[in-house]
Amino acid sequence: MAKLNVEPDDDHAPPVESTPLLPSSTSGSNRVLLHGFRRKSVAKLSSRASGVNVVDLHLDGDLSTAHPAEGLAPLFPKDGIREYDGREYIPYREATLVKSVPAFPPYRRKARHRSFYLWWTNEFRHWWKNSRLLVRLAGLYVYSYDPAVAPAILVLDPTKRKTMKKLLKFGKRLGQGGPVRDFIKMVKPFTRSMRLLVGGWRWFEAAPCRRGEVGGEEFMAFVGNRVSRMVARTATDDLAYYIIFPLQRYLFRQDLLDYPQAYHPIAICVCIGILRAVSPFAASFQGSRFGRVLTRGFFSSAKNRWLPTQRIENLNLMSDDCQEKDEVNQAADLVIIARLVSKALGEVQTSGDGDDEKQVVRQHEALLNEGFKQVGAGSGGYAVYQYHFKVHKLSPFKPTTILLHVTPYGPSITDVMPYYLVLEFETSCDFRNQKWSNSLTNLELVARKWQGPQVLEGYCYQGAFFSPHHFAELKEMYDKQLLSYEAACKKLPIVAKTHHQSGVPNDLPTLKKFLEAGKRSRKRNQNMREVRLLYG
Repeated sequence: MAKLNVEPDDDHAPPVESTPLLPSSTSGSNRVLLHGFRRKSVAKLSSRASGVNVVDLHLDGDLSTAHPAEGLAPLFPKDGIREYDGREYIPYREATLVKSVPAFPPYRRKARHRSFYLWWTNEFRHWWKNSRLLVRLAGLYVYSYDPAVAPAILVLDPTKRKTMKKLLKFGKRLGQGGPVRDFIKMVKPFTRSMRLLVGGWRWFEAAPCRRGEVGGEEFMAFVGNRVSRMVARTATDDLAYYIIFPLQRYLFRQDLLDYPQAYHPIAICVCIGILRAVSPFAASFQGSRFGRVLTRGFFSSAKNRWLPTQRIENLNLMSDDCQEKDEVNQAADLVIIARLVSKALGEVQTSGDGDDEKQVVRQHEALLNEGFKQVGAGSGGYAVYQYHFKVHKLSPFKPTTILLHVTPYGPSITDVMPYYLVLEFETSCDFRNQKWSNSLTNLELVARKWQGPQVLEGYCYQGAFFSPHHFAELKEMYDKQLLSYEAACKKLPIVAKTHHQSGVPNDLPTLKKFLEAGKRSRKRNQNMREVRLLYG
């Protein structure tokens, strides 16, 4: 792999990360070579594809100043800047243009509700379910004091069998909401539609490699929801008709209850109505969870996936956990270059800051040692570099120009800010906003110059390169451990006679034990079961 050795000019200082686009003048009075990532227009895209980087700019003033429209062009679609009349919908900026921020934030492969609107839609759905339950209980309270119904219940003979059926019918009517039953039936289609909308949205926003499984999980969750509600209502009715009412009938016949002085039949009907209204609501959550978890466990067993805790010798390399469909091939050319970039940036992250005795490593210097020449920069630490890549020294093809976009990305992990990286061939076409798999497929060219995708994005942390999904897992694990550490610190005794009694960790085993103390009891017991399963 060829490197670009660039010697800095003594007359000009090396570019820093806070400068704007850095144009350099060439031969001719009005010809400027613009070194910058942000693509200006479709015309300049075609010139980039043909290998021509020189753009004619007719500037009356200073040649180092670009036209303001050049800075606005990345925020608009491919057909350039158009007049906006206030009526047309302008979507979010295209992923094919802006490389200083991720097109999609890093998320775990099995994460749910990544979309802000989906999260609030689900919250609204739960609020709507709670509101329906409160309306139903309010109707139950009003109906139990209805002067047209309560006297008819009081005159019933509790020793007759027909009375049991009438009391059960009254309890059902109470559980249905009494006078508001028609209103609840009227809004039932809207409630069902919200459930289907959230389930379909979860399926749509899932990672492409898990979309089929998520669809199956949501379908089984919906089935479990409906079945659990029907089972809860039927169980409440059978409990009342076969156990509660026969028991009260027996007590009346044995003169163990005085009617109606010591016992009021409406009280037991109200309790049955409350149970009939609340039990389907509570069972629906467990039914959905049961259907979803059961389906997820089926897929995990069928595909022999990794368990949460298992021995390394039980690793199944044919499992989709080791062959993620939304991960690029590790032998791709851009992945190999990304590792070199991460190694150089790792030296920057682990170097000194000037206040200690460690050597200070500059970002552009570290990348220059790997063959990357800085050609532009922007606000927020954004910088763009060029790299001349050649597959083999004896290859008949000319070196291909690769663009590297580097931006600090937060939040930090252990007070170290990661980097967001985008590597692309200068003649590439970014299809991330259309279909993710398009950017992962190999280029089908007559004479293939390189292997792997045209565009690669990821994150650099402490010298290692992470894909978006793996970086999200790293950040999630760090947040969990930090939360456990803070919770464990709150449980430390205020006064301790010895260091051993204080519980302060002083090595790795005591630190692990200290973090376990900060976890919830449910999670702690789950970890203990996993360890017993591993060593048992």
